[in-house]
Amino acid sequence: MAEKILLLNGSPKKERSGSLLLARAFLDGLTAHGDFETETVHISALNIKPCLGCLTCWAREDATCVIKDDDIPAVRKKIEDADIVILCAPLFFFGLPGTVKVMMDRLLGMVNPYYGKPIPADGSSLHGFTKPHPGQRFVLISSCAWIEKEVVYASVFSQLDMILGKGGYLALTTPQMNAIVYHAGGRRLAKMQADYQKAGEEYAATGTVSEKTIAYLARPMFSDSVYQLFYEKMWRKPNGEYLLNAISKKSN
Repeated sequence: MAEKILLLNGSPKKERSGSLLLARAFLDGLTAHGDFETETVHISALNIKPCLGCLTCWAREDATCVIKDDDIPAVRKKIEDADIVILCAPLFFFGLPGTVKVMMDRLLGMVNPYYGKPIPADGSSLHGFTKPHPGQRFVLISSCAWIEKEVVYASVFSQLDMILGKGGYLALTTPQMNAIVYHAGGRRLAKMQADYQKAGEEYAATGTVSEKTIAYLARPMFSDSVYQLFYEKMWRKPNGEYLLNAISKKSN
């Protein structure tokens, strides 16, 4: 039987997403050798109403949400049925895009209720799933403009650690993506996509990706000096004055 892979694209750019380019390269490597059934869902194209915070999903026997007239029931079913769930999303203001957070809030019923117990000392999930899918795996593929991965992704990793448990997911992140996709393009982008395809092949063969590969994918493609020049040019006004400085002067 074919393994089901669900690719959730959390970027509002949909098909123009840099993170999606990397996720699809990873998917190409993963599915090159084996029997897989894949589906891509663009989260920003869905009708998802925000969570009401009523917690009644935890009180229902089937743990379903009180809101029935949007796309969450269908998305939840897709996640529950998938053998591998890949979430690709850019880093927005040191967190996942708002559409992703709204979706995650509405999926609260997928995990067990909070009973006031202390946080597990072993790093396991704070809740655990109500309907565990044996062997189910989770992957995060994300790109950002920043270089300092451990700093800028701290809140994202912390949230996923609490939901899935430390070690309960694979996280692949790449810095400087905006410059790679929209300005450098060509050779650098093709190299990054090839690296992600190899990572997908490694994941298919071993069920994980080595720390060496994770670090390699997170390497900066530009030197600090070149990258700084890129952003100086990006934010410079035609008369040579920095845009941010101009805003500051107006506000003062």
